[in-house]
This record gives sequence, structure tokens and C-alpha cells, in this order.
Amino acid sequence: MQWFKRQSRLRKVAILAGIPFLLLCLCAGLASLVSPTPEATPTAAAEKPLTETPIPTYTPYPTYTPYPTYTLPPKPTITPAPTETPIPPTDTPLPPTDTPPLTDTSLPPTDTPMPTATLMPTATPIPPTPIPIPPTATPAHVQAQVVGVIDGDTIEVSIGEELYKVRYIGIDAPETKHPEKPVEWMGAEAAAKNEELVGGKIVRLEKDISETDQYGRLLRYVWAGDLMVNAELVRLGFAQVSTYPPDVRYQDLFQEMQQEAMEAERGLWRPTPTPLLALTATPLPPTQPPPAAVCDCSGNIYNCPDFSTHAEAQACYEYCKSLGRGDVHRLDGDKDGIACESLP
Repeated sequence: MQWFKRQSRLRKVAILAGIPFLLLCLCAGLASLVSPTPEATPTAAAEKPLTETPIPTYTPYPTYTPYPTYTLPPKPTITPAPTETPIPPTDTPLPPTDTPPLTDTSLPPTDTPMPTATLMPTATPIPPTPIPIPPTATPAHVQAQVVGVIDGDTIEVSIGEELYKVRYIGIDAPETKHPEKPVEWMGAEAAAKNEELVGGKIVRLEKDISETDQYGRLLRYVWAGDLMVNAELVRLGFAQVSTYPPDVRYQDLFQEMQQEAMEAERGLWRPTPTPLLALTATPLPPTQPPPAAVCDCSGNIYNCPDFSTHAEAQACYEYCKSLGRGDVHRLDGDKDGIACESLP
């Protein structure tokens, strides 16, 4: 325990002895910072020669010379052309001349363009006439996918991503879906044959002159492979020739196909079947309800004395006759239609 106390006193003595040394070092450092350097002393500054830095002279920019002003020339004055004063007609006939009549001396057309006439300027300007642009040439055949058969001469196709209805050029098949006409004879057969020829196939469409008809349908010749569907329907007798100018490219071919079908009596050209007469039922006159039972008509049961009056006997007599039994009771002995005449 004493040893620890002794060690503690020695540490305190060492710390107290080191404090003056630290203060001495601190004062030396501050003195070195405050003392001037040799370069900063007046003597050193006097001994160092001074050099003068020349001041650069200012060179002014060249003055701006403006461009010359441009004077527009005066506009020319347009003098209108003098108008012609019409000369009043005179009644004095001109003497006939011996000049022979003009003959047509026009040259045959050549590839050299003829010069155009130069128009004289007039006071009133005439607006130029627009020149029509020629239509863009379209390919002779366009491929299309058949998506539906409407009837014997109309189909629906897909070209790209658009759907179009196509009407066959030059032919006419019997109607099946006309809003104002009934289904015509051979119409269903023509539509079925058209379905057989083009249904679901890729066909080629050939244009003539017209683009569409009055209903907006494309007017085309339809080819399935090497077979023209328009002509084939005419040849088989499912359609007849129907020509509408200017679309007449294959008119002669269609006429030949129709003549062949007529001679062979195919389709529309075979003998027309005689329509069967509709059986008309003759209305029967309304049957009267059976009269109420007034007596038993199963056999000869009654005699005239069995009735009180002539009216009762006559009622039984007529009732049995209405049932088809006749005078089963023998009430009319003289067959004059009056039963039991002796009764009151």
C-alpha cells in the first residue's frame, strides 16, 4: 500500500516538472512567428531593384461604315389594251369570191408535239384551267382472299386488312338475297356453284374500266387459278350475259359460253318445270250443332198414341231423321213428311 502511494507522488512531481518546459516551448514558437523575415525588412527592399511594367496601349477598333441604301425601282405602269369597238353590221352583201373551199389538209398524227397557240394579253386576267392528273396505273390482277359468297355473282373478299364486296362483270345470276325480290329459280344452285368455285380460296381480281357500281361494290373479273369464274358460271348455265358498257372486254367470250349452255340446255336454259297448282281447300259450311234429344231413336219404340200432340210426334220424327235413322218409329204412314196427322 505504501508503495502505491509513493508511485502516485512521483507521478505528480513529474507532471509539475514538465509544465515549465511546455511553457518555454510555447513562447519560443510565438516569438518565431512575430519576428520579421529578411525579405520584408526595409534594407532588403531597398537593395532590390524595381522594374517598371509597361502599360499596354489601347488600339481602337475600326469605325463601321454602313452599307449603301438600296432604292427600289418604280413599278411599271400597266396600260390596259384598247378595247375593240364593234362594227355595226351592214346590209350590203359581199360579192362572192372565186376562192375554192378549204380542204382538210391536216397531216397524220406524228410523235412531234404541235406548238400551242400563244394567247394575247388582255386587261382582265383569266385564271388558269387546272390540268387533270392522269390516274395512277394499277396492276392488271390483284390477289384477294375470299371470305364469303353472297350469291351467284357477288362475293366478299379481303385485300390487305380491308373487306370489299365484288360484283362479277358481264354476267347476272338469279337473285337469292334481293330486298325487293323473292328467291328466283336456280338462284340457290347458282350460289352453291359459286361457293364451290371460289369459297375460301385466294383469287385474282382483274379490273376493266369502271371501278365500282352504284352500290359501291368493286366491278371485277374473278380468276381462280387459270379459270375465269365469270365465264364458267355462264358456260354451266348458272348465269346469263349482262353487258354494261364500258366494261366489255370479255363480252364476245361470254356470248360464246352462253350459246354453248343454251344448246346443251344447261341450268337456266333447260326446260322450265311446270309449276304445280296449289291445292285450294274448299271451305265447308259450318255445321249446325245437333238438336237436343227429344226421344229415343235406337229402335221402333213409339207409336202415335204415345205422344200427346202432333207437335211432339213431329219433333221426334225430325230428330230421328237428323240422326240418320229415318222414320224408325213409323210415325209417317203416308210418307208425306207429317207425323201422326190424327193428333191434335
